Amino acid sequence: FGANLSPDGRWILYWSYAYAGGGPTPTTVRLMRFPVSGGSPEQILETRFPDPTNFECPIRLAGSCVLSRSEQGLTFFYELDPVRGQGKELARINMGPGNVPVWAVSPEGSRLAIVSRVQPPQQVRIVDFRNGTEHNFELPQGWYIRGLGWAADGKALLATVQSTESVIARIEFDGAIHILFSRSRNQPLGLSCPSPDGRHLAFSQNTVERNAWLLENF
Repeated sequence: FGANLSPDGRWILYWSYAYAGGGPTPTTVRLMRFPVSGGSPEQILETRFPDPTNFECPIRLAGSCVLSRSEQGLTFFYELDPVRGQGKELARINMGPGNVPVWAVSPEGSRLAIVSRVQPPQQVRIVDFRNGTEHNFELPQGWYIRGLGWAADGKALLATVQSTESVIARIEFDGAIHILFSRSRNQPLGLSCPSPDGRHLAFSQNTVERNAWLLENF
């Protein structure tokens, strides 16, 4: 699960664990690499499951993949090389106890967008790895961020949001918000993925239906 393409286009990175089919819950999960040109998968690293560990790769060759690890309210971000594994620390963010953030790396790999699922849920942080600066801005009250990403040009964020509706929004860095697509609450939208030219979005949509039936003469 969680597959990403490496910035150089050589590797597919993904998580893997032993599925027991209703048996014991796995205690470890492996980060794997698979060559795009074909071959056998290989392990990059192994971590405890379900510890909050995540990774994401930028779409441009200029940056490296990023690995996050959360522990006791702190989330640490590291460089991630498909061959050498975990590298140097890029940043650490104090999110508070039990607070695992939703985050996304910018297209060039030099910035992070981070939002909390707990407190404060309406605040977005932009962290710049190059100079260690942080820029925060607020989102509307009642917004719950289901997924976070970047516009293809790196000049705005894309978020899937659950509020009174399920929406895909473009969020400018001055806090301006443009609703790109909306559905009812019972049709939650998945994280949107922009095309390289920034003109199209791919996203998923779930539909939940409930029906009541009257059964007679059974």
